[in-house]
Amino acid sequence: MTASIETIEANSTKETYQSGLTWRVGLAVIYSALIIQPAAIYLYFVTNNWFIGAVLNTTIVLFAVLAKMADNPLTKQEVFIMINVTSTALGMEMIVQLVFNYYLKNHPITISTLIDGVSLSTLIPNWYAPEWFGPVRTMFNPVFIFPLILLMFIGIISKATDISLGIIFNYLYTKVEVLPFPTAEVEAERSKSLTWEDKRKLQIFSMSAIIASVVGIILYAFPLVMGLTIIPIPWFDFNSAIEGIIPGASFGIATDIITFATAFILPFNVVLSILIASVFVNIIMNPVLVSMGLLPRWERGMSLLDTFNNSQLDFWLPWTVGLLISAALIPVLRNPKIFFTTIRDLRKLSRGKGEGVENPPRLSILIFFFLLGTVGSVAIAMFLIPNLSVQLIIILLILTVGWSFISTLTMAYAFGITANLPVIPYIKESVFVAADVPLGGEIWFVPLIITQGGAGWVATFKTADLTYTKRGSLIIASYFATLVAWTAGLFWVSALLSISEVPSVIFPVPFWPLEVGRSVTFVSNPTVVINPLILGMTFIIALILYIIEWQAILPISVISIAVGTTTAIPSAITLFLGALLGHVLKGRMKKWDSDRAIVVAGLGAGLGIVISLATFLSLILNTIALPF
Repeated sequence: MTASIETIEANSTKETYQSGLTWRVGLAVIYSALIIQPAAIYLYFVTNNWFIGAVLNTTIVLFAVLAKMADNPLTKQEVFIMINVTSTALGMEMIVQLVFNYYLKNHPITISTLIDGVSLSTLIPNWYAPEWFGPVRTMFNPVFIFPLILLMFIGIISKATDISLGIIFNYLYTKVEVLPFPTAEVEAERSKSLTWEDKRKLQIFSMSAIIASVVGIILYAFPLVMGLTIIPIPWFDFNSAIEGIIPGASFGIATDIITFATAFILPFNVVLSILIASVFVNIIMNPVLVSMGLLPRWERGMSLLDTFNNSQLDFWLPWTVGLLISAALIPVLRNPKIFFTTIRDLRKLSRGKGEGVENPPRLSILIFFFLLGTVGSVAIAMFLIPNLSVQLIIILLILTVGWSFISTLTMAYAFGITANLPVIPYIKESVFVAADVPLGGEIWFVPLIITQGGAGWVATFKTADLTYTKRGSLIIASYFATLVAWTAGLFWVSALLSISEVPSVIFPVPFWPLEVGRSVTFVSNPTVVINPLILGMTFIIALILYIIEWQAILPISVISIAVGTTTAIPSAITLFLGALLGHVLKGRMKKWDSDRAIVVAGLGAGLGIVISLATFLSLILNTIALPF
């Protein structure tokens, strides 16, 4: 682990950090927002999948090819920033969220749900969503102005919070306690491959992309374009075959080639630990819980997805929260020297003298932007709801400041080892109920910054170091892409709504009624997730597992076990199958250790191209099919 960092530092005299923000990157951002974004919106309205991580590869490959044809290949810094910000340029989720908020507020379920004798629809404030005025056919309606400005401002300061946490924990997990961050190597190899400098790497990348393209045509293009499903997405669901024998259990195999290939770059004990935990939760324990009546929402005929989600909400969520927190904190508590070393080294940030491969900003600057987002969102809540109690304000500060820091610590640690981001859901709702203080209806809809996005930036900055990209250029490019995305999103969402309202035959959004039911349930009858007793028990369990790992009694990874408790069984099985294939390939390919990251990157690029083209073709065919 440490050797990789030392290698970077040793080579720093040969290669200097470069800015990746060029006019070509800016053009790629605009291209993504104008050309790729409408296809992504349409796909979401139909399938509930953004596929942003995949479709962005179309833009990157296109610009890499054009640059090579012009005899001026992209630099790896340009490619790396394109990989990160072209997905941001598709970030129209906020605009679509406004449409959903309006749908939620005026849905019959919301209207009929009473809280203290008052309709929940009445309790939802107008700064969250306007009252019913008819079907939404454009976003350029004055009733959306204030909700839009509110979400935009929150989005800007939230990104600042994530970036500041990303820099802090990147320093912690790459200099103080060095973690491998497996996907960072993949992203770095993808950036280098698309510069066309190493022909051998390009050949491997291209061959992998071709293989993924063939799989993508069968898996995604046929369903999107022709409505023909040959292989189910996202997995084969075998629940109906086992529910008579082990009721409440789940079994399936994920069909996503990227899930399969990710195992190539993970240590085998990590994959094995994820599989063991997932099997324990979904196959062994869930039938026991059903027999005890602890999974009340389970019923025969339920799909794998519903079985998994309901079991997590009914029972497992507080246990997974406790395991994830304990798994991240125990290694630090085991050796207090690490904690004090971290504090000592972070103090160097305050003097701008960090020992990272690129000197980080001063700690005071990072803390300022962290508090700007977290405390700033609490100030917004006080402005929107003037009668907030002192107790509730304190709770909001603990949530925004405290949990944002803890969740980033936990998720970044898990991601650095397992390449999984274990997002912990419903924290705000659970804390509100556990606090047992008067809340009122409006507080549930305030856009608080309880961020879990800092962990992603930790890995992104790790890749920036591997590609010698200046972080400042990455941050500026990210904000530029965000503004372009919001502007384009307003036009494209309005354009699609002008074709047909949502929901409709053309835009069925079949998943929205489920989301409404879930949101209404959490406001009217929320589940308490953070249980002190369970937190204590999971800490003891994690400690026992760490002793087993530290003493090398069994080849397990405790943080991976924690991640595995939140992993659906199909994904865990497919990961394990990928690890087995990777083990076979390692025995037959001399350079497998260096080539595997390129293979994974090529598979992602090839799959993305197919998804993009299929989405565009589907959009065109549906438009032609309109009666006008």
